This record gives sequence, structure tokens and C-alpha cells, in this order.
Amino acid sequence: MYLVYIIKSENGRSYIGMTNDFFKRWKQHNRIITGGAKYTIRFNHWTPLCIVDGFKTKSEAMQCEWKLKRVSGYNNRIHHLSDIFHNSNKWTKKSPTISSQNLTIYCIDDYRHLFQKSKELHWF
Repeated sequence: MYLVYIIKSENGRSYIGMTNDFFKRWKQHNRIITGGAKYTIRFNHWTPLCIVDGFKTKSEAMQCEWKLKRVSGYNNRIHHLSDIFHNSNKWTKKSPTISSQNLTIYCIDDYRHLFQKSKELHWF
């Protein structure tokens, strides 16, 4: 299973990524272990804001990631995600329908009201 995540740095920068091992990826972004994206190396203390979990394939997760990266800023991205879930049928023309993907959204309290069936994102 794959997931798509939105993280935020201490200075308000946001990053969207996808992985099949979020905790490992989070440690890479925070330079606890090697790896991570070039973009996140420039900033510190990345914390998760929202995770969309349950993609069966890497391709499905990449379609969601692509759609969310069309908007900048973490607040706009999460609102865009909510809009997609409420008003769109697919991430892309070729993706399966969102309703058929059986996805779970985890987000911090500030954004839970945007999603009908979200679960609280507990983080350290």
C-alpha cells in the first residue's frame, strides 16, 4: 500500500510526497537518516499535516500526488484535497475513481472538519 502526504516545515514551507513507508520517509526529510528530497534539505523540522492512505499501487499514489502539487502552500493544498474528495471523480483522466480506492485520510485537528470521514493524525 502507498500513501500521499503533506508535510510542513517550521518556517511554513510545504512538501507533498508519496511513499510506502511514511515513518522512514519522514526521518529522511528531517535528516535523521540519509535520503530525502532535495527541496526538504533546505528547511528544518518537517511535521505531517495530512496523509491520504490506501493506494493499492505506486501509480495510483503518484496520480494523487501530481494533482495535489498543482496548488502551492499547505493550507491551499489541504483545501484543494478536500475539494477533490467532495467534487471530483478522479485524480486524473486515467486514474480509477476516488470512491473505488477505499482511501483513509488522516489529518491534524485544524483540518479534520474538511473531511467527513477523516481520522486524527497523532504525531509525537
